[in-house]
Amino acid sequence: MAWSMSFEYDALNDVVTAYFTDCVLVSEADVLRWRKEVEEHLSKYPPKVDLLINLDGLVVKFTAGRVFGKERREVLERYTHRSYRFGGDEMTRMFVLTSGAINGAAVNHYATRDEALAALQAEREALRKRGFSPFGGGFAGTKV
Repeated sequence: MAWSMSFEYDALNDVVTAYFTDCVLVSEADVLRWRKEVEEHLSKYPPKVDLLINLDGLVVKFTAGRVFGKERREVLERYTHRSYRFGGDEMTRMFVLTSGAINGAAVNHYATRDEALAALQAEREALRKRGFSPFGGGFAGTKV
């Protein structure tokens, strides 16, 4: 199969899920292509979304790891409230976890989409109980 990605909005859970097929990141050019395409997809949604990321089909090679971490953080900061990951090969999971720690990006990773969605919903509920809007930016009912 050829490189492709898709993003699906789940209205019931108000979340976008990203899917990748044969997106192998070997070089900086690959990472920049990945970022451009991800941004094209995410720009179709409201300014910021909650995002579930299926890491199956996204492969980050050692040679692209450092630049991927930086670009990933910037994309997530610009387009998401929060993000949760699931699936993926061991090397890609390691880069996501390591780059998250280095670059300050979320590293929430779960085995399945259902587990990632449950964690996202739990975070939303915890924020709601504390009086914060689940969509960031301040207290529920206040303008920020």
